[in-house]
Amino acid sequence: MAAVTDQIGARALWRQGITGDGVNVAVIDTGVAPVSALKGKDKVVAMVDLSAEALVPEATYLDTFGHGTHMAGIIAGRDPGASPEDDEDEPEHFLGVAPDAGIVSVKVGDNSGAVDVSQVIAGVDWVVDHADELDIRVLNLSYSSGSTLFYWNDPLTFAVERAWDAGIVVVVAAGNDGTGELRLSVPANDPYVIAVGGVEAVAGGTFAIPSWATNGNYLRNPDFAAPGAHIESLRNPQSRIDLEHPEGRVADEDLFRGSGSSQAAAVTSGAVALLLDARPELTPDAVKALLKGTADATVVPAKSSVFTGNGLLRVDRAAAATVPASVKQSYTRSDGAGSLDQARGAIKIVLNGVTLEGDTTVLGTAWDGTRWTGTRWTDGTWDGTRWTGGSWMGTRWTNAAWTGEAWLDEAWTGVRWTGTRWTDAAWTSTAWTGTRWTGTRWTDASWTGVLWDGTRWTGSSWDGTRWTGAGWT
Repeated sequence: MAAVTDQIGARALWRQGITGDGVNVAVIDTGVAPVSALKGKDKVVAMVDLSAEALVPEATYLDTFGHGTHMAGIIAGRDPGASPEDDEDEPEHFLGVAPDAGIVSVKVGDNSGAVDVSQVIAGVDWVVDHADELDIRVLNLSYSSGSTLFYWNDPLTFAVERAWDAGIVVVVAAGNDGTGELRLSVPANDPYVIAVGGVEAVAGGTFAIPSWATNGNYLRNPDFAAPGAHIESLRNPQSRIDLEHPEGRVADEDLFRGSGSSQAAAVTSGAVALLLDARPELTPDAVKALLKGTADATVVPAKSSVFTGNGLLRVDRAAAATVPASVKQSYTRSDGAGSLDQARGAIKIVLNGVTLEGDTTVLGTAWDGTRWTGTRWTDGTWDGTRWTGGSWMGTRWTNAAWTGEAWLDEAWTGVRWTGTRWTDAAWTSTAWTGTRWTGTRWTDASWTGVLWDGTRWTGSSWDGTRWTGAGWT
């Protein structure tokens, strides 16, 4: 991360006292774990659990998979006692891109990473509903739905546009489907939000296109690129990734190495927090225009705009640049009228042997886009609606359930997290069955020993080619 902060110009802003203070970033992901770099004062300011584990006491709010903790660390992690001003002299300390920004954790994925697109939409709506209350200015979504719809009628793109209109800068991962895809992942295909491609640092201060990078089609390319290969961020001990892939651990045991546009999106979300700290009056459209207009095209391969957009992110240049005279975007808007089933793509979750499919939400209710537009789901609660014979969630997510008080140290005892192994024994039939949600995956391969043969893990790192397809990119 020390190298990343130099590569994107974040350290230059730290020297000016710009560290993301006062900006909160919502992370819709698999939750967070109480590792030391996320336990500082005002670090994780609020949590909500909209996942299948919301009723599992050992897992509520917690990142049992490992992805969300990795993203939160990149965005705003900070080791106790670490100082951005002294970071060059104290390389042993971990600092995210915006070390004084706050994290709002919106957990939607479970121990296997499984999530339905209706949960992600609910998470986006939750963020919009609580943005003013929690000072949320940025939303990180390192996720790909696998939707087969165009952006202008996809329910998820409609949701992220609603967040953008509410004044929230939405940052999404371009995808890791490899060359030849000719289409960004959903919701990165929506031209309103910031879509970020991942690049790999090579010798001479330049960057290469990784084999896993998804390319655009010139009609919609990534807006720009950010470092996304071999990124060392916070390790989540005893999470599924940690247990199944110990080769990803870094020598000091506190960090884990991963690659993909997920990481690139998180780097960008931290950069946006810095930019808004420096210039809080900026609108989402202005933030996007500044970051695109100041990206460095000289350090990425020539004619690589389908992978890198305008070039490499340089937040220091964006902070000093003049906002263009006209920044308001005027693309065709999404109406969200498409099928929910098409929006979830080919990969679907299964509960007690029954597949969630058709225009049915994860709550078991019929999908009607007008029901969630501008309103909270089920009057502010996950109301325990049963679907296809299986019990689903049934937990409230009103203020009493998610306020910062739940993140006090006494809530994270050894019984709930430290030393607990996230094995099948920890999960009862209340929430799910088997070792994973059948047919669901983070990427184009499930995170299981059977389907993950280790050949894609190079140099003790996640290879981004496996963080692709329909799932968390």
